[in-house]
Amino acid sequence: MFLSFYEIFFLLVFSATKFMASALYILAIKRISWTSTFLILLIGGCLGILVFYFLGSFINQLIDRLLSRWKKDKLSANKFSSSSRRIINIKSKYGLIGISLLTPLLFSIPLGCFFATRFFKRSSQTLIIMLFGVVFWTVVLSFTKFVVSM
Repeated sequence: MFLSFYEIFFLLVFSATKFMASALYILAIKRISWTSTFLILLIGGCLGILVFYFLGSFINQLIDRLLSRWKKDKLSANKFSSSSRRIINIKSKYGLIGISLLTPLLFSIPLGCFFATRFFKRSSQTLIIMLFGVVFWTVVLSFTKFVVSM
């Protein structure tokens, strides 16, 4: 049974933002084959990474501009809050590869791309590694669908 255009569009947009939730939704639908699962997750996830990577980069540039203006007006000592310590801990513990593998699974794609462009903006491999994380989870989840449908 084929999916309608609207269903495919919904699943692509859903997988571009909430990758794991869309994967679980697709795994629950019996009429979607594992090849359709693979294509929908791969295309949607990669489109989401591309859109939110460049959008996150733009937002980070705006944040940097605003912070530079704010720091000029108000000189303060650098104080670490519990949330900033948590973010630095994630960055130092897992690195870019960890963020790329955790993004589709735990974070949403927009949040993961924001973290990647914030912490690793000078790395030329950031986009490729983020895409690798989506491809990895697409293969794992499509294989799961293949095994379950047998």
